[in-house]
Amino acid sequence: MCLEYGVYVSRFALPRCTQRPLRHPGLSNPTARSWLWSAGAIPRVSSWITKKTIFSQWRPSSRPGPSPLKYFGWTSNISTTRTCLTVRARSALADSSSYSDQNPTSLQAAVEAGTSLLVVKSRFLDPALEQILGLKFKAPYSATDPLHTTQPHFITRGLAGQKMDPFDSSWNFSPRLWVEPRGAEVLITQDSHPILTVNRPAAESSAIWLGVSNLSDLRDAPYWRGLLFRSLLWSLGYIVVPNIDYSHRMEIEIDDWGTSDKGYLSYWRYLEPSEETLREHLIVPLQKRHAVVAANVITGYVDRKTKRILSPWNQKFTDLYGLHQDYGSTQRGLQDAVAAGVLEIQSHGWTHMQPDLDSPPGPWWTADLAGEASADGWYTEFGDPLRGKESPAIVQLFRLKRSLDYLREDFGQRPLELRPGGGTWSKSQFNNMGIVAAQAGFGLCHAEPDFYYYLDRDLVLDMTGISPHFTTSFDRLDALRAQMSRPHPDGPVMMVFHDRDIALQPDFIDRLFDALPPDYKTVSANQLIGYEHAQVDSESADGWDVLFNYNEPYCQYFRNHGSSWTIWLSDSLRDKLQSAQDLVVSIDGKQLPRVTATDFVRESLEIDLPPGLGSHKWNLSPVR
Repeated sequence: MCLEYGVYVSRFALPRCTQRPLRHPGLSNPTARSWLWSAGAIPRVSSWITKKTIFSQWRPSSRPGPSPLKYFGWTSNISTTRTCLTVRARSALADSSSYSDQNPTSLQAAVEAGTSLLVVKSRFLDPALEQILGLKFKAPYSATDPLHTTQPHFITRGLAGQKMDPFDSSWNFSPRLWVEPRGAEVLITQDSHPILTVNRPAAESSAIWLGVSNLSDLRDAPYWRGLLFRSLLWSLGYIVVPNIDYSHRMEIEIDDWGTSDKGYLSYWRYLEPSEETLREHLIVPLQKRHAVVAANVITGYVDRKTKRILSPWNQKFTDLYGLHQDYGSTQRGLQDAVAAGVLEIQSHGWTHMQPDLDSPPGPWWTADLAGEASADGWYTEFGDPLRGKESPAIVQLFRLKRSLDYLREDFGQRPLELRPGGGTWSKSQFNNMGIVAAQAGFGLCHAEPDFYYYLDRDLVLDMTGISPHFTTSFDRLDALRAQMSRPHPDGPVMMVFHDRDIALQPDFIDRLFDALPPDYKTVSANQLIGYEHAQVDSESADGWDVLFNYNEPYCQYFRNHGSSWTIWLSDSLRDKLQSAQDLVVSIDGKQLPRVTATDFVRESLEIDLPPGLGSHKWNLSPVR
């Protein structure tokens, strides 16, 4: 659940809860609970903490509503049963000096019942919080001394091996919080200042304080991201994540298939690639590299001659520049690429143009193509920069449904991703394109540089910042490595180019892949969306069950493809598994080879599930 004005927590796995207002799995534990608290808006973080646990900063210009905070009160109490993972988030008052309107003492009862607490960059100015954390806030401070671990611990394990202990903090003059231990263990210090502390306020719960100086570091800095992940893992017992190395994955999209402007705009004119061109210069290069990309397709051809919106695939003509356009040939080439398994069809909107082509400064239909009709604002669909207005939600919804219907009719495909034409979109609460796209049934919507939303029927979640987004082209490949340089362990690079690149330089795809780092692979849009929308639950009725639910339309990729997951294990859980008798693993009732104590030496296990929608069950139980 995405909470407004402060901490936003989303998509933890919920094992068999009596109350499920939102269905977002990712972190799974049949007995543990976790409560996250922060002194401000935590930025979008990671794929394990994205569905999992995604945090997002509220911005009035782009924040979709309505706010779940209003629905659930000052916390989001997803579940109240002891066997469920409880995920709760405190709003911006987490660092307030006044709690007169809140009841922090309720935390004590929750902690005593087994709910763990993770506090990030907060002064926790309340006696109940002080007691739970085993700390007392003293004063703000600044320092650039290195950060040191004080003792071996699961949370800090691995820092030395990664050459992060000590951790250099030179030139970081950001204000920090000085806390005094009153029962808590200090795991990391900066000179005499605690940076990471842990406390055991009750037998089945923990309380962790993390003194990060900038909340964005939880997403962007490997040091802090790792500490946050391992803090959650230590508290929860185990975490389930997709078994994909997103740090070496890219999601590639090709824009503008079917648009009309390439036949009359002087600065965007080219021949729509033919069936033969696509077979030789799209299908073959992708097959050679076992790659899958997305085609962002327009199904509404805006025809100046008839002043109507027509099917692109019936257009065969000689354009203003003497090029013999054959859109039907392009359609056949795209269909061949889908059949070859190297292409997915996604939505670029319906027309890539303004819904209103008649009002001033139009009408566009008869405007001079060397003047007003060439203005870039005409070629955006989900915002109206020409008139300084937004596109009404009802208009957006109509056009998105047209796109979905016609793409299904033209290609037999059900798109899950939307990339708005021209990158322009409406941002207010009532016209927010993310909300409208979610209503239409999309699972992901993005437009670089600052719009990347997870979507489902219940939630619109800003994930901006998780990974680099950029557009490349045949004349900009020199910048590719720099554009991909930022680490992105929690999401693939989102890379876009245009059909224009193939038209003007047929070997562009070969050149693109030759310019990429050799260890990068593609992840398809539908595969990414499938993992993001998978429901992961847990129960312990007969051994240990991890349940995976793949629902349509979001998880349609898994109908014909297998899936792979990783379970990260805390030391306490591994010790229990190692002390058990021989264990047997089964998937969907089919028994696999036995596992022994040596299988739990590593901190993680892999789960490989067969193709198929609906439910899958991984079970670990004693040999009978």
